[in-house]
Amino acid sequence: MMTRLTASVCMGIIAAMAGCVTDGPKRGPKGSQPKDVVPTQIVASIGPFDDTDGNGYPDSATISMYVFADAYPEASVMLPATLSFRLRAKDGSTIREWAFTEERTASLVRRGPAGLCYVVRLSLLDTQGGDIVAETRGDLSVTYRTAAGVTLASVPEAVRIGRSNRPQ
Repeated sequence: MMTRLTASVCMGIIAAMAGCVTDGPKRGPKGSQPKDVVPTQIVASIGPFDDTDGNGYPDSATISMYVFADAYPEASVMLPATLSFRLRAKDGSTIREWAFTEERTASLVRRGPAGLCYVVRLSLLDTQGGDIVAETRGDLSVTYRTAAGVTLASVPEAVRIGRSNRPQ
């Protein structure tokens, strides 16, 4: 049985919770990106390589990249730029490389939670050599080069490639 005090406390909590919903920060339009903004950081999120052709070798991954500028902290920034990706073996040798022109890079723009971002699906099947590689691990890095000459590189991220020793 609920006492008058318990009911009063419950009603107070419910009222406080309702107030939290409507008393949050006011959201308005973000200011426009400055024309002369200089990018200072690229953040890449690399998904796992999937085996899209069913041969036991992971071959394709989706990568999302945000570019930020210290002078414009409101959201990510978009500038005319090229993107390149390098997949390296443990010994530092290059396994694969992908390069995108400014036009191709512009076509990769999508809306994400932190603003506009670039989203690309890389595939070992799109390059000479296919997906059958001796390595089981690689380091994938992204380089972003603006038309104005600013170059940013992501921290290399470990990805699984090649046939795993696990049973299929």
